[in-house]
Amino acid sequence: MAILRDNIHYSTRKIDGYNLPFNFVISERELGKSTTIILDKIYKPFKERGETTIVIRRMVNHISEDYVEDFANIINKFTDDNVIFQYSKNALKDGIVTIKVDGKPFIRFIGLSKQIASIKSMMFPNLQAIVFDEFICNGRFGEKYLKDEATKFLEVYNTFRREGENMKCFFMGNPYSHFNPYFIYFNIPTGQIKRGSIISDKKQYVLECAEMSPELREWILKNNPLYQFDNSYTRYAFGGININDENILIREKRPENYSLHYLFRIESKYIGIYRNNDFTKIDKPYYYGTFIDIENISKKRDIYCFDFADLVDRTSLLSLDDKWRFEKLKSAMRNRMIEFNSIECYYLFEEIFFNI
Repeated sequence: MAILRDNIHYSTRKIDGYNLPFNFVISERELGKSTTIILDKIYKPFKERGETTIVIRRMVNHISEDYVEDFANIINKFTDDNVIFQYSKNALKDGIVTIKVDGKPFIRFIGLSKQIASIKSMMFPNLQAIVFDEFICNGRFGEKYLKDEATKFLEVYNTFRREGENMKCFFMGNPYSHFNPYFIYFNIPTGQIKRGSIISDKKQYVLECAEMSPELREWILKNNPLYQFDNSYTRYAFGGININDENILIREKRPENYSLHYLFRIESKYIGIYRNNDFTKIDKPYYYGTFIDIENISKKRDIYCFDFADLVDRTSLLSLDDKWRFEKLKSAMRNRMIEFNSIECYYLFEEIFFNI
C-alpha cells in the first residue's frame, strides 16, 4: 500500500511560479527534494501525458543498477502502480541507459563524462525535462568538475531541446560549496545565497536554497541521533552550510593602497592579483584577487594563461622559466595572506596556484 505524501517535505511550488528553463535546488539532506523531483517532475508527466525525462550524472560509473532501481523504488513507495523498469543492464557500463515502462520510453540516464559526440547524435521522444542529480561536487572527497563542464552540459541541452522546446532543466545538489561552473555560467550572485533565499534573473534561471520546515527538523532530530552532534557534517547536512567555503578570505571591495601586480586568464575569465603597497599594515593580506575587465588595463600588461583554449590576444602561456616570479604569491596563498572578491574567484585561482 502506498505511503501518503506529507506537506513538510520539499515542494517545487515556489520555483514553478517563475516558469523558467533552468531551475536550481540546493539544500541540506533529508529535505526530500529527490523524491519530489522523481514523483512530480519525472513520473507524473510520464503517467499523465507519456512524456519522458533525461537524468544526468557527472560520471559514467555513477549510473549503477542500485541508483537506477532506486527511482522505481521511490515511485512504488508513494504510488500503487507497481512500476517495473525494463532496461539492459549491460548498458550501465556504457553510461547511457534507456528505461522503458510497459514498453514505452520513460527515462534515459546519461553520464556527462561520455564523449560529447556519442551524446549529440541521439534523440529521445516526447522529452519534457532534464534532471541533473548531485550537480555540486564535494572537493573534500576529491570530486572534480569535468573540463569546461557547463559548456558540455549546454551542448547536451541544445541537442535534446529539439525534441521539446518547452523542456525544463532541474539541478539538485547539496551545499558543499557555492562554487560550481553553472553558477559562474549564469552569473548567479553567490553572495546572496542563504538558506531560504530564492534568486532569479527572471529570464533564464531560478535558484532556491530550500529551507527545512520546523516540523521536519523536529522529526529528524527525534528520529536520527546522527544530527545530535555539533560537527561539520551536521552543519552541512542539517544546517545547509557551505562548509567547504568557510575558511576562504572574502572581501567584496578591494582595500585601498593596492596595485595590480599580476594578471591571469583562466576558463575565459581574467583574474587580477593586487599587491598591498604598505606591508606595515599587518591587518591586511599581502594580495587581493578579483575578476577584472581588461578593457581598462594597459595593453602592455602581461597576461598569463595555462591552456591553449585561453591563449588569445594579449595572453601568453606560462613557461617553466616564468614560475620563479610567483614565489611570494604562492607563499601568500599557502599562508592565507590573500583575499578574494568572491568564492568563484578563489576556486579559479586555486587552479592557477597549482600551475605556477
